[in-house]
Amino acid sequence: METCITVWPTPKHPRWYDEGMRESLGLIREAGFTHVNFTTDGGSSYMFSGPEINFTARMIHDAGLKVKSLHASNGRNGILEVSSRQDRTPVMETRRDIGSPHEWQRLSGIELVQNRVALAAALGSPDAILHIEIDDTVFRSPETEAAFFDPFWYSLDALEPFCRAHGVKIAVENLLGASADSWVLLFDRLFQRYDASFIGMCFDTGHWFAAAGPGDMTLLDRHGDRLIATHVHDNFGVMDEHLLPFDGRIDWPIYMKAIAGTACEMPLNLETPPDRHNLPESAFFKRAHRAAVQLETMVLVERGRKT
Repeated sequence: METCITVWPTPKHPRWYDEGMRESLGLIREAGFTHVNFTTDGGSSYMFSGPEINFTARMIHDAGLKVKSLHASNGRNGILEVSSRQDRTPVMETRRDIGSPHEWQRLSGIELVQNRVALAAALGSPDAILHIEIDDTVFRSPETEAAFFDPFWYSLDALEPFCRAHGVKIAVENLLGASADSWVLLFDRLFQRYDASFIGMCFDTGHWFAAAGPGDMTLLDRHGDRLIATHVHDNFGVMDEHLLPFDGRIDWPIYMKAIAGTACEMPLNLETPPDRHNLPESAFFKRAHRAAVQLETMVLVERGRKT
């Protein structure tokens, strides 16, 4: 059975970017996983070099793993090389922001996403997962919508031919920070403008549960035909805890039934960092694999009922 989990940076290792990652990949494969979601620097403005891209592709291949998805960056993140010298207040890094109204900044953001799309293509990932961060004020009026979306439309229009040339789709992820209704509206707008051969949805189970509450499957009911990637993790409905499935309060049979009703290709991707559980990495990945098999089995059973 194919299964997938996110490979995270291991900051405790002095060479986390190669030796540390190689160790994690080995443990992931030993636990029984067949695929990974590559998320290293997924939320940062770091640019991967050609030699690094080639090395990373070989390292994952040598571990006996495939890449199911890759996390891109929209250029908005809290990882910055400098901070306030007075009070050490963290400063957001936004110098490469695809949603910026400042042209130089937005164009820099396009280059950042192109870097991740090129990385995805080299790793064999069919998609690059992207954040579009909203709050409820975006949909307050036609004017607020235009102010928010116009820079994104310019950026996505420019990215479309690059993505098509590399054979990589953009998968926009549902986040937190807005109501469930606003997230549905975001995907309404995206899918009205772009077709499925360019942009799809990454359904994040934990984010949706925290935003919509128990039992609500509105997003998949409405846009399940555009589902191409998943971020699977659990929580208790209040905080974005990224726990292993069955460690929180999500009703997994309901969620898996909804996913089974789509054409999304398996395997599901567990987006669950090892540091959320007090376990050694090896034990964590083995426990995660058992949860992944349970969820994959639920989807297979549901899809079997429909045939």
